[in-house]
Amino acid sequence: MGAWGPGLYQDDIAEDVKVRYEENLRKGLSGTEITKILIEENEYILDDAEEASVFWFALADTQWKFGRLEDSVKNKAIACLEEGTNLKIWEESEEPKAYKKRQEVLNALKERLLSEQPPEKKIRI
Repeated sequence: MGAWGPGLYQDDIAEDVKVRYEENLRKGLSGTEITKILIEENEYILDDAEEASVFWFALADTQWKFGRLEDSVKNKAIACLEEGTNLKIWEESEEPKAYKKRQEVLNALKERLLSEQPPEKKIRI
């Protein structure tokens, strides 16, 4: 697993979370059911602060975009953003532009998560 860029979904974990969430929505599962499944499937990731933050960012952003952001997921993502663990990794990067871009991405994510989410999108099963 790894990141190939500073974008939110330029990371294997983030991309997997987004894809699995969408796939399960199309299977007719509820957002809450999907969240439970994703947490169970990614327990090993959630034990690592750096990787856990990517998981929570992707899950919160994906839920928000589908109008299904759960308070518990939002709170985890906001806590990770405020801790700044993920951004510290990028700060140590040899590419200063990547750090700045990641900072912009995470600031935009926080702003989005604190804004009113769109109405729940209907999903074709």
